[in-house]
Amino acid sequence: MRHNEFDDELKYKLFRTVKEILHPTISKKNISDYKIIVNEELIPVRVFYPKKVSNMEKVIVFIHGNSNITKCDGKYSDISNCFSKELDTLVISIDYEDLKEDYLEDIYKEIYKTFKYIYNGLIELIDKDNITLFGDSTGASAVLYINNQMIKDKIEISKEILFYPVLSGEYFGKTKYNSIKEKTFDRELIDNLKEYYSKKLKNPKDRSNYKYFQLKSKKEREYPNILLLCGNIDPLIDENREFSKNKNVELKEVTFASHGFLGTKDKEIKKDYLNYVIKYMNKDND
Repeated sequence: MRHNEFDDELKYKLFRTVKEILHPTISKKNISDYKIIVNEELIPVRVFYPKKVSNMEKVIVFIHGNSNITKCDGKYSDISNCFSKELDTLVISIDYEDLKEDYLEDIYKEIYKTFKYIYNGLIELIDKDNITLFGDSTGASAVLYINNQMIKDKIEISKEILFYPVLSGEYFGKTKYNSIKEKTFDRELIDNLKEYYSKKLKNPKDRSNYKYFQLKSKKEREYPNILLLCGNIDPLIDENREFSKNKNVELKEVTFASHGFLGTKDKEIKKDYLNYVIKYMNKDND
């Protein structure tokens, strides 16, 4: 069954340059009703504006997760809009749900092409240090994948915020992580991850490929400044704790939250994770 990652309504295409995204010529309220085409060879994006659009110097590029895993089906429009309003920042979400590619490698390459194009357009208009990458779940893993490409292309991102990334690939039976073994609060998650990666990886050997699962790396890797946010009852919490031992990586655990908490209606959980995000986004300004 096809998922509607952002919302259930059909969205129409609107052609805009990156510059026109930063300086909208139509209502900021209406523009989120469109899939924005910055280049016909790239993935469409969705754009969400802060309350004031007169001085947009900060941008979040958001790569969403698979909604079957996060249980955020139809919620990513609201999630992106929440980020834009609460963080007072322009949010550009890469809307890759309609990609025809079957495998992660091809999907990630298309995501990177789109991100690179947007990034190159943005740095002509704003300081590169004001561009932040967000991702949740499998989307957070996509961010970690494209980090490898960014290093090769000398693209610099000063901050990334990753919500409950998928890191170990140990969803097919044997695992060393107790939180995966127990999966007390979310028994479906590991089954869904197993199903997802069984379909999206070309070869079973890719289950051990660090490009898809960063904890499979056999050597120390270079990361930008990363804030990890993971619920303390998420079955993936143990692998997030291990990944946070890397240089430049910081973990904050959200109390009583499980996988996909960006879609929660729980006001305390929402307040908790937004406080962590706001503090991290502003820490260089203290």
